[in-house]
Amino acid sequence: MVRELVSKAWDSPAAELYERVRPTYPQSAIAFIVGELGIDRSSELLDLAAGTGKLTRSLLHTGARVTAVEPLDGMRAMLARELPEVTAMAGSAEEIPLEDASVDAVFVGQAFHWFDREKAPREIARVLRPGGGLVPIWNTREEREGWIGEIREIIERYKRDAPQHEDDQWRTGVDQSGLFEPVEQRNFEQVQEVSRAKAVEVFASRSYVSALPDQERKRALEEIAAVIPDRETITIPYTTEVYWTRRTA
Repeated sequence: MVRELVSKAWDSPAAELYERVRPTYPQSAIAFIVGELGIDRSSELLDLAAGTGKLTRSLLHTGARVTAVEPLDGMRAMLARELPEVTAMAGSAEEIPLEDASVDAVFVGQAFHWFDREKAPREIARVLRPGGGLVPIWNTREEREGWIGEIREIIERYKRDAPQHEDDQWRTGVDQSGLFEPVEQRNFEQVQEVSRAKAVEVFASRSYVSALPDQERKRALEEIAAVIPDRETITIPYTTEVYWTRRTA
C-alpha cells in the first residue's frame, strides 16, 4: 500500500512538479553536518531515495564523490537529466546496489519515514564503513503564519494511511537495530519566496496530494488556493531538521 502510494505520487509529471517547486536545503545545515562528520573531497557519499536530486546538489558542493540511489523511474530520470555528473542507480533503502562498507555517509532527504523500519537500518549499516554517518534530513513547514496551519488541516483531511516522520517510528527502527550510536538533532531555518500560483504548486507537490484521484486532488487544491493570502509574493518558512548518527564499530 505504501509503495503504491509513493509510486503514484511521484510519476513523471509529479516529478517535474517536485523538481520545480520544492525547496532546497540551507547551506548552513550542509556545512554543519560536513564538519560534524569530517566529510572532505576523499569521502564517498550516498544520497539514498535521492528523488530529483534536491539534496544531491548540496552534497556535490562538498567536493566529495556522490552516488544517488532512487527507486522511482520518473524521479531518477529527472535527477539524471539535471545532474549528469552523478552516478544515479535504481535501488531502495531495503536493497542498496552498493558493496559492503563502501561509503562514508548516507544522506536521506524527506524520505526516511517511508523506509522499512527493520530492513532499512540493517541495509544502510551494511554499506557504511565503521564510524560512517547516517543523516536523515527533513524540510518542515513552520506554522507561525495562521494560513499555513489552515492548509495543514486541509491536507490532513485528505491523507491516506501513510507514515510521517513526526511520529518518530523511523528513529525507533534505527535505535532498535543496535547498529548505530544515539541519534542527534539540530535545526536550521530558511524561507522560500514564491509567487501565489507557485505557492499552490508547493502544496500540490506533497505526496498525499499528488496521489489523490483527479477530482479529489482538484478539490483539495481549490481549498488550499482559497486559504493562501492574496499577495504577489508568498513567504513559506521552514525548519530544516538535521538528524545524524554513526555506524558503530
